[in-house]
Amino acid sequence: MTREDYLKSLIKQRGITLKDFAKKIEMPYSTLLSILNTSVGGASVDNVIKICRGLQISIAVLQGFKENEVSDPVLTENEWNLIEAFRRQEDMQKAVRRILQIEDF
Repeated sequence: MTREDYLKSLIKQRGITLKDFAKKIEMPYSTLLSILNTSVGGASVDNVIKICRGLQISIAVLQGFKENEVSDPVLTENEWNLIEAFRRQEDMQKAVRRILQIEDF
């Protein structure tokens, strides 16, 4: 799998189309298509940053990606929303951890 295919799979796993993703990250659809169909390496740094932020991955993750490497499962947008909501509710975190039987670290 190439970096371009990897990015496409991350977008697909979030349940949105390339067109919707381009809109979400405020990038022209044609620019996103060009990057994903040719080479991420040839894209501007600003555009790579937009894509990574939109997928909530670090540039280091993309930079360290190697072809044919099995990647960790990717969280859906709904799962990211749950994590963000959990982080905002500090007063409820202890109760949620207890319910889910998660030990504090």
